[in-house]
Amino acid sequence: MNILNAFPAISSALGVFLIIFVLSNKSGLGKSKKIRYVLVSLLFIYVITSLDYYLTINNQISATYSGLSYFLYHFTGILFYYFICLYTKSELNIKKWIVLVALYTLARILVFEPFDEVYDLKDFVASLETSNYGVLVLIEYVSVSIINITLTIFAYKKLKQKPFVIQLKESQKIHYKWIQIIIVTIAFLQVIVFVNTLLGSFDINNFNYYLKFETLIYAMFFFVFAFSIMHFPVFAYTGNFEDLPATTIKKYAKSSLSDSSVLFEQIRTTIIEEQLFLEYDLKLNTLARKVNSSIHHVSQAINQNAKMSFPDYINSFRIHEAKKKLLEEKPDTIFTISLDVGFSSKAAFYTAFKKNTNLTPTAFKKQYKNKES
Repeated sequence: MNILNAFPAISSALGVFLIIFVLSNKSGLGKSKKIRYVLVSLLFIYVITSLDYYLTINNQISATYSGLSYFLYHFTGILFYYFICLYTKSELNIKKWIVLVALYTLARILVFEPFDEVYDLKDFVASLETSNYGVLVLIEYVSVSIINITLTIFAYKKLKQKPFVIQLKESQKIHYKWIQIIIVTIAFLQVIVFVNTLLGSFDINNFNYYLKFETLIYAMFFFVFAFSIMHFPVFAYTGNFEDLPATTIKKYAKSSLSDSSVLFEQIRTTIIEEQLFLEYDLKLNTLARKVNSSIHHVSQAINQNAKMSFPDYINSFRIHEAKKKLLEEKPDTIFTISLDVGFSSKAAFYTAFKKNTNLTPTAFKKQYKNKES
């Protein structure tokens, strides 16, 4: 057995190592366990797929098992997009997504039910070329690939557009650009895998070589991605002191900030008196300079006393101001109000308003009018 034949097995072992690494490494992804589990789910799909390719290349395995690994393919784009949403602490309508994913999964189950009728994967792929069912499978695969690639592009846009709550150091900027490049590469690699799979389907004699090539692509991607994503602080998106690596938290826990309530009162007073919340691009660094403290201590004071992250705390002042403007006798448009109180967009205003009040701005106005009448 040459190294090329064994590479899918080596790749599976690498995936298991990365899973252990992500679960055991407590820094880099913040305090949320959910984000780690989503990344581990992506890696698990990679491990299953690599193992499937190894067994297919070296043995004849049931098409049902190969169908299972291929069936998981549509979850990669969904999980990756969800991972970036968690990574950037972006809002996501989970209930809506669950319904869409459930329907999407059911549709794929119906398409792949005939997998149970054959034993060998290569025979199954070969049979697709001479059957009407093959056209349906081809359309399904093209559709799923397009959706995966589209979700990756959306994830990249979300990462790029999500504002930071701190000003990055030069070393952090370089690492952030590197992560952006990796995500662009992911989209590019998905196109390569898509083309590679199509070529393998139409060149059944060299089917195994296409599987080996695809495994190599997956191995390169997951190794670089998993290690790189762990080294950019989620703190940059949230300003949440508890999202820092444990060693950093421990360092500042030993500092002179034993009682954060005094600093928090100074922060609150400064924000109100100088109306800092009206600045749409207000950064932790700016607030820290105003109160003559470190960004970590300012974040710690907000987290411990307000029981919320820096962006949510600033948005609470903006929403308070927005409520007053919405209830004026002749209020401006919601878009104008959102800009006036410090939001960079109407969408961001709606998200923050609903998170703060459990109502949309329009519903809030109607509720107030109903109380008056």
